[in-house]
Order: sequence, then C-alpha cells, then structure tokens
Amino acid sequence: MHMIRQASLNDVEIISELIQSQEGMWQSSWSDNVLERAIKSSDGLSYVWDEGSILGFICGHDVGFRGYISDLIISKKSRRQGIAGKLVKKVEEELKLRGCHLVIADVWHEAEEFYRSLSWRPVSSSVTLLKKDLKP
Repeated sequence: MHMIRQASLNDVEIISELIQSQEGMWQSSWSDNVLERAIKSSDGLSYVWDEGSILGFICGHDVGFRGYISDLIISKKSRRQGIAGKLVKKVEEELKLRGCHLVIADVWHEAEEFYRSLSWRPVSSSVTLLKKDLKP
C-alpha cells in the first residue's frame, strides 16, 4: 500500500540515502544533523511517500510570509509515477490551510519542467535569488 505520511526522525537514514543517490544533490557542507533539523523545523510539513520503503521525500516550511519547499527527491526507479506531484500537492494544501498564499521552491534546472507542469512559474523578472555562504 502506498501512502503519504509525515516524515519522522526515524526516517532520516533512509532519506539521507535517497538524497545521496541523486548525484550532486547532497551537499558536502551540510552538517551531520541537517535532515533532523530540516524535519524538526518543517513543523509537520515534511512528508515521505511510503510503500513499505520510502520512495520519496519533501520538506516544506511555513515561514509566515510565504511557504517554501526546500527539498524534493524521488527514488530513480519510482520517477514519472506521479509521486512527486502528490507530495508537492500535499505541501501546497497544508500551506494553504495555514494561510499561505504563495509557495516558492529551490528547483534544479532538470526539475523546472516538472514544476511548470504543476502551474509553477518564475517569481518575477524583478526578483533575484541571491545567496551568501556562511562557512568560514
């Protein structure tokens, strides 16, 4: 039986393996407890697709001004089966219930077409995403 359920700290090892299976997704600068912190800070907006084993993971956040998806990964063998779309829809629905009217996401270039298929669009031509590395 397949289902979406909230991610728990017990899932961290499997989620870590899933993320590391996608070349370039796992960042060497991430701390050892990055997944634990992400799941805790998601305040119930992290979910897994579980079919007896975890085949997908999404991490959402309600940051007040807007919602945010910081991570979405589906196992390579389970892609193109609608799992990612269902996980994104779950986070969107929960954010809407919390009063968020906008959700943004970090999107890999290869995933841009997927997000566009779900009616996601670029923020605007007047907004630029910037970053600053905080490591020494």
